[in-house]
Amino acid sequence: MIRTLLALVLAAALVAALAAVGAPAQAATVRTDRTPEQIRAEYASGAVDRDIAAVYRRATAYVRAQVHRPTPRRRPAVVLDIDETTLSNYGCLDAVDFDLGGLATCAVEGRSRAIPAARRFVRFAQAHGVAVYFVTGAPQAICGARRNNLRVQGIVGRFKVICRPPEDTNDSPAPFKTAARRDIRRTGRTIVANVGDQPSDLSGGIARRAFRLPNPIYLTP
Repeated sequence: MIRTLLALVLAAALVAALAAVGAPAQAATVRTDRTPEQIRAEYASGAVDRDIAAVYRRATAYVRAQVHRPTPRRRPAVVLDIDETTLSNYGCLDAVDFDLGGLATCAVEGRSRAIPAARRFVRFAQAHGVAVYFVTGAPQAICGARRNNLRVQGIVGRFKVICRPPEDTNDSPAPFKTAARRDIRRTGRTIVANVGDQPSDLSGGIARRAFRLPNPIYLTP
């Protein structure tokens, strides 16, 4: 009986999340032109993981340089996206032939897996006194689930998750993400690095440098 109730609650949450994520948060999100077979081959070869790790190495080197300047940046911070930047939804997407509904499944059920290079980057930043912010297009309704998923996957220590408010009706999350970075700057933080896998994660500036990760599955302009 308890198991049945839990299943019903999870199903209801998934429907709500699909609705919230799908409109408007994913209105601008589209699949790339790669076939499922091409995507699987690219991941299986290790090419995606190698490219992601290379970007994170550059980001780490840059943050290290900013922290160890003769005049260090004032109250440094880094901003990261979550999906396909910090946590991977590959398993959920692969299970449905890369239909974008797999994103909501992973988010609601907490099945996203940490990207090792991202976890190392976050730990490096925290160890060097750099504040960590996650700015995600996920709706506030599932913000707690996103935060818990991060912690379960080894993203621990102090960090803040900023989710998309329900009143945001823009097709693209770009305006919300730019505004979130601006709000972080208003607290006196210097955003030394902004890391994301989509143009909408990085457009609008507010960071000293942006780092774009590869995403062969989907695109959010």
